[in-house]
Amino acid sequence: MTPSGTSARAAEQLEPVLHDVRRQSPVTAETVRRRAADPAAPVLVDFDHTLFASNSTEMFIAHCRPSLVVALIDLLVRVLVPWRLVPRGRGHRVGDWLCVALIVVLTPWNVHRWRRDAPALFERHRARAVCALFAGVDPARLTIISFGMTFVIRALLARSEFAAAALVATPALPRPSWFAGGKTATATAAVGADGVARSVFVSDSLHDEDLLLAAGTGLLVTPQGAALSARERLYVPLRYTARVKYSRLYTLDQFLLVDAAVVVLAITYDVPSLLRFALVVPLLLLSLMAVYEIGYHENDVHAANFEERPVLDPQVSRYLDYPIRTQAWVWALGAAAAALGLAVALGELATGELLRAGLSWVGLLVVLRAVFFAYNRVRVHARVFLYPVLQVLKYGAVFLVFVPTTVGVVLVLSQVMAMWAVYVVYRLGGRKEDLDRDLFGSVAFLVAAGLLLMADLVHGGLSHAGAGHASVAETSFALALLWALARTGKGPLMRRLRARRALAV
Repeated sequence: MTPSGTSARAAEQLEPVLHDVRRQSPVTAETVRRRAADPAAPVLVDFDHTLFASNSTEMFIAHCRPSLVVALIDLLVRVLVPWRLVPRGRGHRVGDWLCVALIVVLTPWNVHRWRRDAPALFERHRARAVCALFAGVDPARLTIISFGMTFVIRALLARSEFAAAALVATPALPRPSWFAGGKTATATAAVGADGVARSVFVSDSLHDEDLLLAAGTGLLVTPQGAALSARERLYVPLRYTARVKYSRLYTLDQFLLVDAAVVVLAITYDVPSLLRFALVVPLLLLSLMAVYEIGYHENDVHAANFEERPVLDPQVSRYLDYPIRTQAWVWALGAAAAALGLAVALGELATGELLRAGLSWVGLLVVLRAVFFAYNRVRVHARVFLYPVLQVLKYGAVFLVFVPTTVGVVLVLSQVMAMWAVYVVYRLGGRKEDLDRDLFGSVAFLVAAGLLLMADLVHGGLSHAGAGHASVAETSFALALLWALARTGKGPLMRRLRARRALAV
């Protein structure tokens, strides 16, 4: 892996095809060199994917360490804030600047690391064919105009032939107006309106259409280098699951409304405990899913070696260098520590039990990793028998820390059986969509819970009478029944909504 965390694939470049935007005609490289050589014409050039065959901001963020801190900043600033709602894509510029600014403030050593490594990164990722267009241009006539960060780009160019070129980019403390204007305004500030009218401007993006049309010669060039996203180099739990294995909506629904809901209901003994466990359980599940995702990633990356007909998402190739193997463990242990600490603070776990619970949880994570490791290496048909073990580890792990109710155990087992049933259908060549997993799980729960309640009515003994656990069977059953009915009704409701949407179209 390169120092920036990017692979050699990021340096792949296409032969540049130049297009005159105003005249709507192709232009040869020789024509560009001739126009750029005109001493009366200022030469303006974009940086990312034009001179530089990558994205400088994304590369800087991916380069910073520690990855855990950087990933959290990126998640909070650029993922969770809906910048896309800001018109004309300008919100993303604010998000990029804010993310970089926080990284610099909170991890200032990364500025030195970047200045040290950036020149070599530019040499590795320079857009050679585009750079060659300006080989004979006096750097004093060249102005690089970018919405990237000034210190990031300046460090990349420090040892190149463009080091002396003028650079107009996002400063450390930009005025609000910087994010509102296009590149024409910044170019005018740099070379004047008359200079813009006489200039040659080269960019890879029609987002710069304002300057492409305002310049004397506006040239659109094929974007150089592969697209780079720092998020593909910064591990965050469930990111791989949501972007590669499943959709974001499915992942959110499965994690919160199925996995977390089942586990919370399995250990809830009254309504107040429901609220407390609703805070603790998602952190424990996040810990589990971090290790679980190592298995997902391993399954995709190595699937071709173990399966005759592997089903792979095209996005997998973008995550070959994903730092999941070590970072996932950091997140898993951190989330578990936070969950157990919160459980102690909320009174659901005694301080004296903290060490035992922590060691038990670490041991379970190791077992989960070992089972998924074996699952990814056995023959496909043998996986049918390891799959329910993985599901039991996922849904039943919390029983190492908190005491489940009897109805809760039934709920977990019914969910495991539902997951397994769908998987068996899939492995036997059927369409897993034909089996309603929610309905299957609900019926399994109702049958098993009905038998338990019948036995309780005849023989007694299911309800705990201890302090704080009175009527636990009734409370658990009522909550679990409501959840099961809600999940059963989800399928018909979604089908009805899709049908109405189709009719409306």
